[in-house]
Amino acid sequence: MTLSYRNKLILAGAVAVLLAVLVLLLLVMPAFQRLRTYDDQIAEADRQISQAQALLAQRQEVKGRSHETEAKRIRLANQMPETPELPSLIIELQDTVNLSGLEFASLTPSEPILVEGGYSEITIAMLVRGTWQDTVDLMQRLPRLTRQVRIVGFNTAQSAQDDDDDDTNVVETGMTIRVYTMPADVAPAAVPPAPDAEQ
Repeated sequence: MTLSYRNKLILAGAVAVLLAVLVLLLLVMPAFQRLRTYDDQIAEADRQISQAQALLAQRQEVKGRSHETEAKRIRLANQMPETPELPSLIIELQDTVNLSGLEFASLTPSEPILVEGGYSEITIAMLVRGTWQDTVDLMQRLPRLTRQVRIVGFNTAQSAQDDDDDDTNVVETGMTIRVYTMPADVAPAAVPPAPDAEQ
């Protein structure tokens, strides 16, 4: 049986469509599926790269701050040493009083007292003489000492003067200050709360 030219065209078209469908199903669709898989893998790789870059930036920032952190740790260790180190503290207080233009009258430290939080505090009673301006200068210098110093008591009175002394602005100032130590086997606690000033 012979097919007419028209039927041959129809059959050839059907075969061509069938071949196109087979090529689409067997070659093109899997290729698109592989491309989608590659796109997903590329997106995942990009996400991992972004995470790695963020982690690297974070570590570099921490590394950059490590020197600053170490400097703060050393400064805190100086402010709250493991032992009272009273001789060096007294020398520093004497130098600070002298720089303020005052005269050191007396200094009486107490025994270290262990307080809640693990640190110890030493109370020091000081008496200085000089002008009110010099006293204010001392008050401004004390917080800048290498040790952690808190003024917890302060009183001032006119100093008794000789009759031939023209300077009537000299005052005697009694101060109660506290310094702190942090034993080596105690983890650093929060900075001690500011005590109420005694008048």
